[in-house]
Amino acid sequence: MTGTPGTGLELFLNAPAQAALAEFTGTPLSRLTALLPSLATTHSRLVDDTIRRAAWYAPCAAWVGACPPCTGRAWLPGRSVLVYPGAAGHICRRHRRWLLAHAARPASIPLETLPEILVAHRRHITLVRAHPRGEDVMAFAASVVWSWQAQRWREPVWQDRLRRLAAVTGCRPVTVMPHALLAYPETIAVARLLGDWRWRQRLCESVSAAGAAAAERVFLQEIGRRIGRPWLADWLVACTRTRPRTAARTDPLDRWLHLLTAADDPESDGLWTVHRAAVRPSEYGDRASFLTDRRPRSICEKARAAFLTGGWEPVPAPRPGAAPCP
Repeated sequence: MTGTPGTGLELFLNAPAQAALAEFTGTPLSRLTALLPSLATTHSRLVDDTIRRAAWYAPCAAWVGACPPCTGRAWLPGRSVLVYPGAAGHICRRHRRWLLAHAARPASIPLETLPEILVAHRRHITLVRAHPRGEDVMAFAASVVWSWQAQRWREPVWQDRLRRLAAVTGCRPVTVMPHALLAYPETIAVARLLGDWRWRQRLCESVSAAGAAAAERVFLQEIGRRIGRPWLADWLVACTRTRPRTAARTDPLDRWLHLLTAADDPESDGLWTVHRAAVRPSEYGDRASFLTDRRPRSICEKARAAFLTGGWEPVPAPRPGAAPCP
């Protein structure tokens, strides 16, 4: 055994140790790994030979603290129950809580006053399960919505959601404002439309018949209809006319429409690649806890500390020439 829970958070076993655990518990290894999927992961620093080895290392994927009401009896002082949320598993639907990354104590956000987050989460799960590239679609949708935020989209709904988030977390609004949870429902709406092959076919036909600008307006009008902002298309088109030409070249939606009509394979890697200039800045999605210390900090530090994304912030596999969306 190497390390301690305080230094590594997660215990990894090599193959001989996994077999020994199965024998000791009298449970087939296949059953154990079905109950504990991370058990099947052998850390690269463990030698997988005939010697049983186990070691504490940092988790190998994004993690959150398990739902406090669900696992209350398993919590120990200074030790938390950690789980891998997967692509869209960061909400406990039973207790309506958004799970946060805190290694020392239970941390979650009650969502009773944020029903739109629960609705978006159901749609998120459906998208990830139904679409073979669901995680990549979500990552790209996040870059599209971020591009609108970067253009100073003054969204009254976001301001209302900001106040409700600040109230349930106890954070100042300026701390909550940078985080992806604020635009989560709108991101899901964009992702669902991007991932709908029938809409992609319609857009291709619009490009062929009337050009890319007309197809983009059709897309934006549909997004505006889905999120209840009928003025969205006119607002974004006006922004497009006034922004620098260099910004237009990296606009994720404009680039996506171009690739959609030019690619032979509608599901090619390039379609879901996020251009480096369109990536959401890292200070808006760092994995940290907002429940740690109360020392005076800068706005960016507070943004990192108010980690409200709880593991959903999409991180696609890196590809040549592109940066992942944090």
